[in-house]
Amino acid sequence: MRHILPRIVTIMLIFSLTTVASAQKESKREKREKEKTSAEQSEPKKERKFHISDYLSVGGYINGQYEYVNQSESDGTITQSSVMQIRRARLDLKGTITPKIEFRLQADFANSPKLIDAFVKLKFCRYANLQVGQFKTPFTLENPYSPLDLEFADNAQVISALAGYNDVSGVSSFSTGREIGAMLYGTLLQFERDGEKYPLLGYSVGVFGGNGINVKKDNMAKDIAGRIEFHPFLKHFVLSGSAYWGRYAMADDLDGLRLRCAGGAEYKDENLTVRSEYVWGMTDIAHTDADNVLYVQRLNTQGFYVTGGYWFRFGWGAKSTVQQKLRPVLRYDFYQKDLSAENGASHHYSAGIDWWPEKHVQLRLQYTLRQKQRSLYLGHAFLTMLSVKF
Repeated sequence: MRHILPRIVTIMLIFSLTTVASAQKESKREKREKEKTSAEQSEPKKERKFHISDYLSVGGYINGQYEYVNQSESDGTITQSSVMQIRRARLDLKGTITPKIEFRLQADFANSPKLIDAFVKLKFCRYANLQVGQFKTPFTLENPYSPLDLEFADNAQVISALAGYNDVSGVSSFSTGREIGAMLYGTLLQFERDGEKYPLLGYSVGVFGGNGINVKKDNMAKDIAGRIEFHPFLKHFVLSGSAYWGRYAMADDLDGLRLRCAGGAEYKDENLTVRSEYVWGMTDIAHTDADNVLYVQRLNTQGFYVTGGYWFRFGWGAKSTVQQKLRPVLRYDFYQKDLSAENGASHHYSAGIDWWPEKHVQLRLQYTLRQKQRSLYLGHAFLTMLSVKF
């Protein structure tokens, strides 16, 4: 017993000394933390610096295209073309300065650098918002689609001719479906289904310069364009009507009329897209006769198309995180440039594949049977396009 007692006393002494040391160490740590906290509180807070990456995103895409066309002409000859080109090379800057202010700058470098989009959006409320700059006009259902989202590599014939891509007037500045102007847009009514709210009626109406993109020119008679979209209590279905009215410079001191109307419908969900539109237009065209006297032809044009496609989605393998999607597409496309001309209609029957092997790469393959003047003259067009998005 007398041998054990000294050992117990020694252990208790060591334990006491360790406890006291630990308590002193903890007290010093708490003191340092209090001093640090006090110093932080006494110092003024530094505001976080505002970086451009906080509101700006940079993107774009490149289209590489090959097209072969074989066309029978009215004189019995056959014309052929085989063209490879960089169709588009676009740099796209988008920004959100505040929740109420957005902007976009987009340029194309494929042939020569040119400005495509340059606009600012001022978002007041869902009923009324303002967009100012150069952007796509609110005309037709198909015009707002970007080239990568459209079912085919080209717009329907009548969209190209009357919505400002390859305009029937022949003016080259009417391209990419855009104009310089100001537009008011919003949604007026909403309906609720399954606990979610959807727009019932949407509108877009604007005033535009009427000279095309990147053109600064005096034009006292500004153009007016507008579109109304009605969702008949269905989230994915829309009925649309739109109109465009304006005048453009045909020649020196001579203006011409550009009047266009369109009506159509579209169903679009995550997989299925079906869209159809009828478009009519009246356009003044300047000509000169054999004596070099200028005269004006009033051209009446019409067209109709119906297009559709369905997305199939799958991965490369059971454990793959890379998802790909593939969409077979079909389109019937009718176009009549001049209603006064007999047998002047053009019918295009198109089929294709829109394949995204991954989210940055798109491959298009399409074939079009071109039929002119009541099946007398047939043509064949094969197109492939590779796009890379960044």
